[in-house]
Amino acid sequence: MKLRELRNSKNEKVRELYSKLVEGVKEVLARADWREFLDFLARFRKYSPANTALILLQKPDATRVAGLKTWNSLGRRVKRGEKGIAIFAPTLRKVRVRETDPETGEEREHEEERLVGFHVTHMFDVSQTEGKPLPEAPRLRGEVRGDEEAARELFGRLLAASPVPVEWATLDVDTRGLYVPAARRIYLARALERASWTLKVRVLLHELAHALAFAMKLDGLEYRTVGGEGYARGEAIAEGAAYIAARLLGVDTFGMSTEYIAAYVRQTEKLFDWAEAVQKVAEALVSLAEAREGREAA
Repeated sequence: MKLRELRNSKNEKVRELYSKLVEGVKEVLARADWREFLDFLARFRKYSPANTALILLQKPDATRVAGLKTWNSLGRRVKRGEKGIAIFAPTLRKVRVRETDPETGEEREHEEERLVGFHVTHMFDVSQTEGKPLPEAPRLRGEVRGDEEAARELFGRLLAASPVPVEWATLDVDTRGLYVPAARRIYLARALERASWTLKVRVLLHELAHALAFAMKLDGLEYRTVGGEGYARGEAIAEGAAYIAARLLGVDTFGMSTEYIAAYVRQTEKLFDWAEAVQKVAEALVSLAEAREGREAA
């Protein structure tokens, strides 16, 4: 979902909601409420960053949201007087498409759905509904901050699952970790060996995020130019993805991440552009660790 598509929409309600979104996010940026925003990205993993932000701005205590029909199908109904959470939804239209078979030259026609714009729809949080009890919602596993045993176990799992070699090395004083794209190798500072397991996890996840972002073509070599926008994008993606993945995998590293992320994201459109990449890389990190966990349990 590109912001310019929302900003230039022919749908007046979409443009109005877009304006509210931008103003609300400007407040988030000014307050640097990164924990809240990143936690929402982790909780509402199936929603775009823009819609996640809209849920946060309208109902910050939301935990599970769905449309009216979905709640009804689950045996629940929206309480009288509850106000829906406005989000953007894609407008799809069926079109006839004519294609030429490259082998036979025969022309074929078929029908497919295509995105033609966006419209505003409304969702409701579970707290706004009543009725049949629901199964317990999936919970973030990283609820206990400073759980060193969980961090130790996760660090070992990540080392074993890393798609690139990880080595301990002597690095510059202020460098805890480094991913070298040309060598496809991660280096961790020897000084880190004496650090807490939580810090080791944070650093390793950050460098793994760089490696995955390169592999997924979400980042390029240009971000290694220190001080440039490409560098800022790469660091915001890596740190945001590392925080979300750590939370989902059982370790809270937020105290180490707040200022780091705030330093790199200052503009609304950059926030959403980068947040899409953050979600993708965080999912890849979680899949990496959970795949290793599954193999060890087998």
